[in-house]
Amino acid sequence: MDSLNKYLILGAVASILLMSACSGETEDGTVDNRQKVIDPELLDPNRSFNTNFDGKLFSVPSPVQTALLIRSSNLAYDESLLNSETNISNYASNTSKSLNLGIYGADLGYATLYDQNAKALSYINVVESLSNDLGIAGAFDANFLERFEENSNNQDSMLVILTEAFRKGDLFLKESDRKNFSALILTGGWLESMHFATNLYAKSKDKRIFHRIGEQKQSLETILEILKEYNVDGVNDEILAQLGGLNELFQTVEISNEFVEPVTDESKKLTTIKNKSTMIMSAELEESIRAKVAEIRAAIVGQSVEG
Repeated sequence: MDSLNKYLILGAVASILLMSACSGETEDGTVDNRQKVIDPELLDPNRSFNTNFDGKLFSVPSPVQTALLIRSSNLAYDESLLNSETNISNYASNTSKSLNLGIYGADLGYATLYDQNAKALSYINVVESLSNDLGIAGAFDANFLERFEENSNNQDSMLVILTEAFRKGDLFLKESDRKNFSALILTGGWLESMHFATNLYAKSKDKRIFHRIGEQKQSLETILEILKEYNVDGVNDEILAQLGGLNELFQTVEISNEFVEPVTDESKKLTTIKNKSTMIMSAELEESIRAKVAEIRAAIVGQSVEG
């Protein structure tokens, strides 16, 4: 199995999972994950994920960043928030499989960040199955599973492995003219991160999570733009309508941004664009957003809404 296929399964997840990590190549060009050090910016809960569709740069927060924020709030791991592996049999269409691949990918990131290694391995199997169904991946090879298991006590190394998959897999999706798959996976991951944030804010009332929820006004506008751009033959009409209702709620969230001078890392040839934002949202509006997110997610994963 060539290197592209080896990373493709988690690469499908990567458009919603992770940003970047240090390259860590050996002299012969092979990759040695054991010698890698995770990019500290990956662990910045305030950093966004930049993705390129046909030359257009879109910025949305990675679900991992939201999970990091939740973990930094000292909230306990809550397995009930995850989409059950058994629900995979509910997904028949490519649209449903793509959206849920994104949801499961976010769940995989959440489980990994909380050192739930057995659960993470279980979600890898689910991701593999959906990826195969979509025609964008083969099975995990023994080397991949061995590397993942060998690094099961090193969270940073596991994140590096997942990040590599992003770089190779997301590129494959776009070059093979499956941009709508990538857009839907991105959407599913974003929605699952909102599911995490709204439910855990209800328990913790952490102001940082509240602020992160309100900031999603801009992220949702980005999601809608991408879904409209790649809405071939109306396949995205249903999810666009569902998210349109959520977008109506977000329109009353007030956000102002203050420009901050970009920071350039010459060694990585990377420029980071940052800004300071102020967000105003009522508690009642947050509750309405939480209910709407639950409604949309339930329709996608095939579960009833509680409460």
